[in-house]
Amino acid sequence: MEALALDVDSGWSLTPLAGTAPAPTLEARRFEGHSLRIEAAAAPTLLHLHYAAQQQEEAPLLAIELAPGARCVLLETHGRAGGAATVQNLQLFLRLGRGAQLQHLRAVQPGPQDRVAHQLNAHLEQAARYEQALLATGSAYHQQRVEFELQGEDAEARIGGVLLAAGSALEQQVQARHAAARTRSTMEVLALASGTARVEVSARTHIAAGSSDAETRQRLAGIPTGGQPRLLLRPHLEIHHDQVQAAHGATWGALPEEALFLARQRGIAEAAAKALILEGLARAALTRAIDDTALPEPLRLEAALRSAVAVHLGGAPALQEVSHG
Repeated sequence: MEALALDVDSGWSLTPLAGTAPAPTLEARRFEGHSLRIEAAAAPTLLHLHYAAQQQEEAPLLAIELAPGARCVLLETHGRAGGAATVQNLQLFLRLGRGAQLQHLRAVQPGPQDRVAHQLNAHLEQAARYEQALLATGSAYHQQRVEFELQGEDAEARIGGVLLAAGSALEQQVQARHAAARTRSTMEVLALASGTARVEVSARTHIAAGSSDAETRQRLAGIPTGGQPRLLLRPHLEIHHDQVQAAHGATWGALPEEALFLARQRGIAEAAAKALILEGLARAALTRAIDDTALPEPLRLEAALRSAVAVHLGGAPALQEVSHG
């Protein structure tokens, strides 16, 4: 299906997969950016949202609203129209109505000299469910920040991230605020770094008073894959209610030697063995947030993940476009 431009001057394009019904409602709002509304339907709405940078300095904005009961699978990818390095400050606002469900797959792979900051704010009403799987690579400056508000009872958010940086910078910040009973949040990030890379991961959960039976889990892991990278992992819990379940942890370590040994015993070259092991670890981290094996091929991150791992281990420049379908 042909992609729809949100605005003649906008870098956003939207491609609904064949069979999607009803079509999403698009609206260009002057001075306020752009908005996308997804209505409830018998089957989930399947969308590919792509942003192509238009200028060397820009601050794109997009708001996405899911009506009560709406279900959506959204693949978000990024590229740029030209070859010059860009400075980008992108803001994405999500609002999930009562019982709405959004599976959000994101691939953000800027150029080596790009300076990128993305901020995502999600508001979840009662029984809403938000899942995000992020694949991100490093650049001169790259920050991904996610804040989600669990405002309604039984709301749930799951965030899974795989970060790859080879001699570059990459930071992810995830913040959850529980403001109602029986809310649940899970954060899991795997950071892979090599050379002189600097990777920072911060996870912060705030559970407000009155949030009975809230649950939260944080799991941060870092693996140096070569050189002397710097990995900073910061889990944090702030709990103001007694009746909750909470756990957090951070681990830092090398590739499993036993797995490398077994691969060599089977005649697999060390470079190929490393790629297979890293792909497996990264796939597991993403799948715990979103199991995309049942999704149509154009909405999966598998090809992008395999390419990103190969680039990371080979030291080649990051890809500027992600190919799907």
